[in-house]
This record gives sequence, C-alpha cells and structure tokens, in this order.
Amino acid sequence: MRPARTLALAAALAATLWAQQFHFNLDHLTSKASDSFDVSLNTSLLQFAAKFLDGKDPDEAKVKKLIVGINGIYIKSFEFKKDGAWAPADLDKVRNQLKAPEWSRMVGIKSGEENENIEVWARSENGKVSGVAILASQPRKLTVCNLVGNIDLDSLADLGGHFGLPDIPKAKKK
Repeated sequence: MRPARTLALAAALAATLWAQQFHFNLDHLTSKASDSFDVSLNTSLLQFAAKFLDGKDPDEAKVKKLIVGINGIYIKSFEFKKDGAWAPADLDKVRNQLKAPEWSRMVGIKSGEENENIEVWARSENGKVSGVAILASQPRKLTVCNLVGNIDLDSLADLGGHFGLPDIPKAKKK
C-alpha cells in the first residue's frame, strides 16, 4: 500500500474512533471533589485486564465475553462532601455532545428515593451500536462513562460494577 493511502486510511480510522468518543470537560471538578476516579482503557489495556477475569465465574465470564468488541472504556467519576459542588451545567456540557442523528437517548432513570439520575445514550453507525454514554448523577456524586466499539446492548447491564462503570438496573421480565 502506498504511504499516502496508508496515511489516509489511518486518518479515516482515527476520525471514526474519535467521533465515537466525546470530551468529558469535567477536569475542573477534580479540585472540588473529595474523591475522583479516572479510567482510560483502550483495546490493548482491556484485553490485558480480561486476562485477570475468571472464565469459570459466570459473572466474570460474561464480562470477559462483552469486552471483546469494545475498543475503549473511558470514565470520570467524582464524589463530593457537600451538595452543589457540581452544577447541572457541568453535565450539560457532556450531554450537548450527544446529538442526533448519531446519538440517541435510550434510557432515563430517576430514583426519587436515592435522588439518583441515570441516562444511557447510544451511538449508531450503519445500524449497529458503536458507542454508549452513561451519565449517572446524585447530589454528591457525578459519573460519566463512554464505551467505544461494538456493544451488545442486551448485555450492557452486566458490565455495571466492573471497570468503574455504574450499576445499570436490568429491565424486569414480565
């Protein structure tokens, strides 16, 4: 392959991957947080982490199978000692990047008891899910996740609690 074609192909691939990721725009919250958590796992790091999952444990086997098609998991999570340390505008900066036609909001969960909100957004490309965004907030906690790659939405809840992803309630079967 000619260098110009190789460069063009690499640029197109990079642009595709970059389009699936979004800017967190939340670094200013690190100094306000009592605890912060920042995960950035690309494909090779995910495959490395998968080696430590026990394939005999049913839950870990599911997670191991799910991360095969994922190209990256990116998470920023903050805990605060008091209410009001983060503003709704902080989350709006992220939400404003999740625009149609690529992104669509799939799930919105509001728990009055725990005062928690969870939103799940999906990015579609050629009829396939190529990215997921999870926004989870409480008065003293804010978590934003971006999963990049081929994601099985039916099994997405199984990833909750792993790699720092928030737990996503599963739909109750009728």
